[in-house]
Amino acid sequence: MEGQGPGRSCPRCSAPLPPDAAFCPRCGTPLKFSGDELARQYSYYAPSPVPIVQKSSLQSAREIGRGIGAIMTLLILGLVTINIGIMLWGMGLVIPEALESVTSLFLALPWLWRFLELPGAAFVVYYLLLVAAVLLSYIFMLYKGRGEFPKELMFKPEKHSPAYAISTLFMAVLTMNTAYLLLLGLFGIDPSSGGAAGELWEELYSLLRASVWEEVICRILYIGLPLGAVYVLKGEGAPYRRYVLGGGFEFGPWEKVFLVLSSAIFSLAHVFSWDLYKVPPTFVAGLALGYLFLKYGVYASIMLHFFIDYLTMPLEVWPGDSSTVVLGLFMLVLMAVGAVYLGYYAVRATELFTGHTILKWGDKRPSVVYYQPLSPGAAYKPYDGPLTAPAFGYVCRYCGGTEARYTDGKFICSRCGKEN
Repeated sequence: MEGQGPGRSCPRCSAPLPPDAAFCPRCGTPLKFSGDELARQYSYYAPSPVPIVQKSSLQSAREIGRGIGAIMTLLILGLVTINIGIMLWGMGLVIPEALESVTSLFLALPWLWRFLELPGAAFVVYYLLLVAAVLLSYIFMLYKGRGEFPKELMFKPEKHSPAYAISTLFMAVLTMNTAYLLLLGLFGIDPSSGGAAGELWEELYSLLRASVWEEVICRILYIGLPLGAVYVLKGEGAPYRRYVLGGGFEFGPWEKVFLVLSSAIFSLAHVFSWDLYKVPPTFVAGLALGYLFLKYGVYASIMLHFFIDYLTMPLEVWPGDSSTVVLGLFMLVLMAVGAVYLGYYAVRATELFTGHTILKWGDKRPSVVYYQPLSPGAAYKPYDGPLTAPAFGYVCRYCGGTEARYTDGKFICSRCGKEN
């Protein structure tokens, strides 16, 4: 900024400068001060420092991965919205049949113990409660992520939205289940036996019941309430609603114990309608469901369960080659992205239960370097004010006065009369 020779120009307005100029004759920017005096003067004339954000390659890859995950979350939410519509449409099929049928409530001990029959009208009331639970969970999930999810789509997240966490876990679980079923096929095991069967209304109801009731008994009954008992005995019970609604838990020793216990019971309960081969993937899915219950709440675990169970429901409602191809291609994309998240969550689960860090991202806050552009005209807004205007922000180098007049390319201090 103090260099001599032809071609000098003002760093603020790019006006040509005489070789001996102390100030810009056009805008008055000081040119020859140094040290503190220069800093005080220049701070009033120069633009604000421009931040340069420096990120490591791992941080950049993480941000890109989060952005891709957010885009996939948006697509998954589109499918789930269709399935919510199918659930509501299916009420017209289920309710007339439920009035003539009987269902029952059960507990997983882990064997299934049916303790209450619900015939006719009671069946309908129970079914409507299941529909309401899924619908409210869906709305609450979107509401909780209303601020963060748009940032995720713009690749600028500050934290994960519930929809993002649920969707990425869904992709990871889907990838794991598919790989596991392919492995079973290599050993000649038929994975198609068991599970829901019957007419469409029965499938609509049974999968909906699984999405809600299994979360009540396996997450609330085997995680929330036991944790409530532990913390009440320790004198740390409040707030009590979290032991039913979930969410807000730290992953301490007791949380880990009940997370594993509930997942084991959840997986063993499926043996009675499937087979032993169902235990490993269901146990892992139970860990994901329990994690969501502890971190976000029961609404999140209900949503993940619904994502999984209603995944292929559009094919039941609109059978045909075109529907199969579209959903099949979409699932392939989900699994391709899900393979990355499966690896990520496997590492994080290992870290959680072992207490050892495996994957180090470094400082999550990128380092920021500030610089002041000094090249002529670079990133400066041209001065277009009056050339004889008082020097706002002026500080006299001799007396410290803050008022001056601008005459013949120089500042004249109004206090001491000296040129600056």
